[in-house]
Amino acid sequence: MPAHLRHLRALVGLRSTGAATAAVGFSSAPTRGCSLHAALARRGAPAAAALALFSRIRAATLPTPYTFSLLLASLASSSPSRSPTPSAAVFDRLAAAGLAHAQALKCGALAHPVVTNCLLKLYCALGMLPDARMVFDTSGATALDAVSWNTMVSGYGKCGDLEAAREMFVRMPERGLVSWSAMIDACVRAGEFSEALRVFDQMTGNGFRPDTVVLVSILKACAHLGALERGRWVHRFLKAEGLGGRPGNVMLETALVDMYCKCGCMNEAWWVFDGVQSHDVVLWNAMIGGLAMNGHGKRALELFRRMLDRGFVPNESTFVVVLCACTHTGRVDEGKDVFRSMRDHGIEPRREHYGCLADLLGRAGLLEEAEAVLLDMPMEPHASQWGALMSSCLMHNNVGVGERVGKKLIELEPDDGGRYVVLFNLYAVNGLWEDAKALRKMMEERGANKETGLSFIEWNGLVHEFRSGDTRHPQTRLIYALLEDMEQRLQLIGYVKDTGQVLMDMDDEEDKGNTLSYHSERLALAFGILNIPHDMPIRIVKNLRVCRDCHVHAKLVSKLYQREIIVRDRHRFHLFRGGVCSCNDFW
Repeated sequence: MPAHLRHLRALVGLRSTGAATAAVGFSSAPTRGCSLHAALARRGAPAAAALALFSRIRAATLPTPYTFSLLLASLASSSPSRSPTPSAAVFDRLAAAGLAHAQALKCGALAHPVVTNCLLKLYCALGMLPDARMVFDTSGATALDAVSWNTMVSGYGKCGDLEAAREMFVRMPERGLVSWSAMIDACVRAGEFSEALRVFDQMTGNGFRPDTVVLVSILKACAHLGALERGRWVHRFLKAEGLGGRPGNVMLETALVDMYCKCGCMNEAWWVFDGVQSHDVVLWNAMIGGLAMNGHGKRALELFRRMLDRGFVPNESTFVVVLCACTHTGRVDEGKDVFRSMRDHGIEPRREHYGCLADLLGRAGLLEEAEAVLLDMPMEPHASQWGALMSSCLMHNNVGVGERVGKKLIELEPDDGGRYVVLFNLYAVNGLWEDAKALRKMMEERGANKETGLSFIEWNGLVHEFRSGDTRHPQTRLIYALLEDMEQRLQLIGYVKDTGQVLMDMDDEEDKGNTLSYHSERLALAFGILNIPHDMPIRIVKNLRVCRDCHVHAKLVSKLYQREIIVRDRHRFHLFRGGVCSCNDFW
């Protein structure tokens, strides 16, 4: 047995063979006035310190349910111990949880719901959901209450297990506002934003009025879906209920700013931002990041300088959004200056900062320099950072760097078909057909699949989802008829499909052209033209980067149909108006 585990066992006087002995009696009288209990109630101490305090209490008097609730809550918030290795530190916390569980079981404390709930929260906080579920399933009905069910739904949600969270939610004997809030949060954390809105509708249909916590989750869902009208409804509700503008509600107002920014409504985002009484760094970051995503790099940098002038201390996230602002507007020199200034603010660059710098250089065509940044950074780059550089290689048609980066990506993520597609297309457009065929064969042998492209558009309170070649929508016939007419009209003014980026999927130009014609954002755009009044902008959210041909297509449609089209892709916003895009073809 490791020395640190023997030490933990010794602290609570638990023999290695006595973890599941029969329950013994203990005092149920509260001892809240005890100084040892007061010390145990403090949060953030190492697990071993909490166990040592419990051992001292146990030596002086029989532990009570109150004692166990304090111990378990303390362990849930415990800080890493000074163990020889990080893995040992984690093991200490897990071992301490197991020992505390054994002591509570030994003393019969788990008959009390407050102790059971604290144990459930401890296991959920440590990510030990199977252990939490075992406690839940083996506890009697008298040891569980509404808090127990809510804890499990929330725990599964925070760990990303939406199916398990949903199963617990459906089984709940009764649901309160906290239950609905936990389920909505689980949907948002799992990226099921449309489902989050559906659960919210069910909640309000059952007579529950949303609180601040629920509304923050709903605003996050609206932001990701581009569901502007839903987001505006939340804003109106906040004003009607008097929840907006209060000191201490900065989290809610930050979510509002983020929602408006991600829906491309910068004037409304500014209005909310300027009305907040008490700013914090997270709010500043949201506004700076929103300006960056919407292509207002200069204003984002000006706001960053204003933040510094007002005495706010930037954090790591601040520098990510500021570097992104430089990236989206090609401000290479300013980006390098921002990166160098990080240490002046006491922040050591992390992986994401190096990735932003490499992306900035790559988009500007400085591909070798960008590659050097990733190779020389003090930590291993993630696939996402290599992927950004690969996109730049395709944009600038650089086979030398692109081949090295593409092979690295396939090595890192051999099951991601998108990694093969980009390198295949780079080979193909440069006539390297033998390399391209070998890569296609490798992809097929490994069974790698591409991520499905999705586009979302909101109308009349509903979010409509489209995928490439979709035929599920009730207006499919009208949508496809409009796309065909649209393409004929565009061809009359000189539009020719750019099929260079769909080479992996099709062998002849006609098939490649047909694939482009039915990309998800084009289906969403046709739906918008059919349904959204002419004086309203068409807002589309896409989960992937907009391809070059769809970008040209949207510019021409905005001119031909005299429509304002706003597309948010994986990287940034594109505002198409009069045949021009706000990104100036730099994305």
